[in-house]
Amino acid sequence: MKLPRRLTSRSFAVIGFSVALYAALALFFGYDEIRRQLAGFPTWQFGVLAGLSLVNYGLRFWRWEVYLRALGCRIPLRESVGLYFATYVMVITPGKVGEVFKAGVLREKFGISLAKGLPIVLAERIYDFLAVLVLAAVGVFFWPGPMTGLTTGLLAAVSVPLFLALFQNRGIRTRLLGRAARSELLARHRVGLDEAMDSLSRLLGMKQSLFSLTLSTLAWMCECLGLWLVCRGLDVPVSLGEALFVYAAGTLVGSLSFLPGGLGGTEATFIWLLGTLAIPGATGAAVALLVRLFTLWLAVIIGLVFFLAFRRILFSGEDKPD
Repeated sequence: MKLPRRLTSRSFAVIGFSVALYAALALFFGYDEIRRQLAGFPTWQFGVLAGLSLVNYGLRFWRWEVYLRALGCRIPLRESVGLYFATYVMVITPGKVGEVFKAGVLREKFGISLAKGLPIVLAERIYDFLAVLVLAAVGVFFWPGPMTGLTTGLLAAVSVPLFLALFQNRGIRTRLLGRAARSELLARHRVGLDEAMDSLSRLLGMKQSLFSLTLSTLAWMCECLGLWLVCRGLDVPVSLGEALFVYAAGTLVGSLSFLPGGLGGTEATFIWLLGTLAIPGATGAAVALLVRLFTLWLAVIIGLVFFLAFRRILFSGEDKPD
């Protein structure tokens, strides 16, 4: 399957936007002060931060494998690893929609229908969102700062699990499908929609939910620990509970903004929340830059490495070799 040129060009555009964003941060909060903060960060912690992110990625890959097996999809482990991590390069697409490309590769290279591939990708995003929401809910009990400006976003986030609970009701799903089938375009794909809904329902079932939510929460907890370690390395007086809330709230804001990789929204939320704890803006910006380096850009780099290594097998117009 060939990678769309539009997706590639947009990814480069996002990288350019990111450079401009971080340059603006440096100018606004003071380049010299941010550089001084970063220069004082212990270099040995870089390995720890990278390790925490790698644990996150490993746990979520395990979840991907479980989903494939739950829907009866079998692909070689080598190709599964390559496909999963290669699409990390697309996390900087708006709302991570580029990761839907995984479903297209599953169909064209391994004969797995979109009615199974798309629910897997959607379930991944759902459980990631729910896990971060759980962490935010725990972190709010340790948060001493104001909640002004966050209440609306958190209430919107809480509506997601309520909708998913309703979705598990077969009668409600049937009515939703019936309404969707009124569209001439969707009516031609009614069978596929039925199968996709059933597949998603299986991945959102009670037994699967307990496993997925536990695994996803542990994975994202690693990133919260990363923010806490960054704060400690910069001598920022933030407790683990406060770091939990800052990271989770920032990630939720970034997700709900549908900006590529949550760029701008996540960093701004980190800086603003730390500011409510009387942390100077330049220090908050240094925290945000270091955290995003290991929670966003490390993933993009890993995705690029895997994409280059597996592009001929997974992302070309050629069939997979025997």
